[in-house]
Amino acid sequence: MEEAYTKHVFPNGVRLILVPVSGVNSTATAVMVGVGSRYETSGINGVSHFLEHMVFKGTEKYPTTDDVNTIERAGGLQNAYTDIDITNYHNKVLASDWELALDINKELALNPRLPKEWVDKERDVILEEMKRYEDEPASKVEEAYHALLYPNTKLGMRIIGEVESLRSVSAKELRDYHDAWYTPGKMVVILAGDVKRQADAIKKKTEEWFSEIPQKQTGDIERVIPKQEKPQLAVVTKKEAAQAHLIIGMRSFARDSEDRFAWSLFNLIMGVSFTSRLFKEIREKRGLCYHIRSGNSGYADVGSWDIYAGVATEKIEEATKAIMEELGKAKSGITGDELAVAKKRLKTMLAFRAEDPEFWTEWYGRAETFGMKLMTLEDYIKKIDAVSVPDVNALIGKYFKAETLNMSLVWSKPRDEKLLTLLSF
Repeated sequence: MEEAYTKHVFPNGVRLILVPVSGVNSTATAVMVGVGSRYETSGINGVSHFLEHMVFKGTEKYPTTDDVNTIERAGGLQNAYTDIDITNYHNKVLASDWELALDINKELALNPRLPKEWVDKERDVILEEMKRYEDEPASKVEEAYHALLYPNTKLGMRIIGEVESLRSVSAKELRDYHDAWYTPGKMVVILAGDVKRQADAIKKKTEEWFSEIPQKQTGDIERVIPKQEKPQLAVVTKKEAAQAHLIIGMRSFARDSEDRFAWSLFNLIMGVSFTSRLFKEIREKRGLCYHIRSGNSGYADVGSWDIYAGVATEKIEEATKAIMEELGKAKSGITGDELAVAKKRLKTMLAFRAEDPEFWTEWYGRAETFGMKLMTLEDYIKKIDAVSVPDVNALIGKYFKAETLNMSLVWSKPRDEKLLTLLSF
């Protein structure tokens, strides 16, 4: 039986993961670095995202943006993202172009040039990006919710940073940050797709490019210990907002919790797509919104399950009450039929996603970067199949705590304390 993946650990700590995907002619390549906004200080908040922007301006081997964009000229897909605790440089190309794709990944992660004049120019680009987010209530309400959950912590800081920190960060601080955190022990190289025939060549080239990076000690994250004792409300007033955007949620679990398997099924039942309870009740029956969904955000130490909806401003109180009513109903548990449908849906969704090599770079790469045990899709599905109705209902009892309810709201009105009184089930 073909191995789902192979993993190699080089002496300096860099890890290589190869994931063969049958029936495809493409290869996805990625270099993931276990660092993001959670590793910053307030004075340089946004530097992880700033650095991710800057590397595309040129590297030692690919000194201009046009050079870096060689992937697109080869017909491939090229991008990167910065998150709270990970930065990912990723490409997708024809299998025959894997070396070019990995070479550019390597250069972006290891050898950015970062000249002062480019930093000053890109600073303005990011400030414009920040303005765009400020004009997007759906993004703003997520930031407000996150800050409400984790105030005065590094975890609660914005990924994009603040205006003051972005204006002050220098080319030297970008370089120092890169040197401090882009270290072997935080790097995962991963290729997925048509890689089996080139496995030996990929391993040899990765070792050549990455194994000589010197080891370096890095710090750890600031751990968060939630102490919430009553519901909380955060309101952002945007007078031009044509709609009210809300998030209501509760504290849940860290990303490696065993509870995540049963909870993923509960989440599908509650707030994912047309068959979910929230969609059928809040949108279809009551007509209170166009879009509503739920999801879980888990980190190394904490997590939250939340519901997002965009509703008419004048119906925010009605919508909040309706959502709380659905949460109240959920406390009574789920049915066997709901669980069976959720299992089928989840397995089908995973089967569709697994046809794309980029799914596998995320699946294994993020787990490895976060220090989690690597789990094959087959083993994951076994965990899902083993979930019972009592399992899900036990978790509802465990995490449905009114004192950990939180609500963030972006709308055209000032703060309304009455909304806080509605946070109960």
